[in-house]
Amino acid sequence: MWQKLLDIQKRIAPEIIMELQKRSSILKQIDSHQPIGRRTLARQLNMTERVLRKEVDTLQNLDLIVIDKKGISISQAGIEALQDLSPFMTTLDRRTDLARRLKEKYALQDFFIIRGDADDNPELQQALPKLMAEELQKMLFDGAIISVAGGSTMANVGNHLKTVKEHVLFVPARGGLGEEIVNQANSIASRLAMAAGGEHKVLYAPDNVGENVFESLKAEPSVMEVAELNRQSHYVIHGIGEAFTMAHRRNVSRETLSELEEKEAVGEAFGYYFNACGDIVSKVRTIGLQLEDLESKQAILAVAGGSSKKEAVGAYMKIAPKNTMLFIDETIAQFLLDSK
Repeated sequence: MWQKLLDIQKRIAPEIIMELQKRSSILKQIDSHQPIGRRTLARQLNMTERVLRKEVDTLQNLDLIVIDKKGISISQAGIEALQDLSPFMTTLDRRTDLARRLKEKYALQDFFIIRGDADDNPELQQALPKLMAEELQKMLFDGAIISVAGGSTMANVGNHLKTVKEHVLFVPARGGLGEEIVNQANSIASRLAMAAGGEHKVLYAPDNVGENVFESLKAEPSVMEVAELNRQSHYVIHGIGEAFTMAHRRNVSRETLSELEEKEAVGEAFGYYFNACGDIVSKVRTIGLQLEDLESKQAILAVAGGSSKKEAVGAYMKIAPKNTMLFIDETIAQFLLDSK
């Protein structure tokens, strides 16, 4: 509903959108640096003092800011307004010219972009999983099956998913992959199901086991059921990580680390490690979701934020299925646009 309204406003009254974005930026800057002088604020916002004075007077009349001898501060009403405005500003930002240019260059299903660099702002690290949760929520239907990968970002998606009326099922895309329990796909599938009021399955199949154990696990009825659900799932949600960060987090062997170094791995997604050319250089043997399963999905929601992950995302773009919806920050978006 909100996206449709915003699209109509852009066509009929784009000045309203621009005004909203401008005042939101002013409030955010005040909130980050309060109390702040008018001259300093104007310089940080790249505005003339005359233009800023008019906006400051308006915000003060709306009781969104407080002005005293120390400078300009945000009021409680201003803080609440920013919180209420946040999801709508994110919706506005994701349809910027930057996103349209990326879609033209890479021909993926969609791009969703937040401003800034998530490595520099902890709030942005929450904004990306929040945006992913909002978009996933819109797509859910009765009987939908969602394959869920592990990772800290995926764990945060559960903080923002709301209860749905439809019957939905979350299944772990992989086994443990050596993550801490809270960040493993099994735990996250359970968490998302609880948030959405849906159901979940558990994959009793740890990764990196011996050949005999691996073959025995594949024959287990409960394991076969989850493997089949992963093949049948409608959506996949996963993060994109920097190869060696993920390898160390998962406590991979020294031999695997050497292999990743030798083959110049830069990125990782649900157990697959790839180099800058998009070649798979290593993979965790698992019973869960496989790369070849992705193209049949209605949508794949992939997320990454921060300049430290730009090379990993750039490499992932070489293998990303066309049905991918990519959730990134502005730093990564610009890197992708500048890449050959």
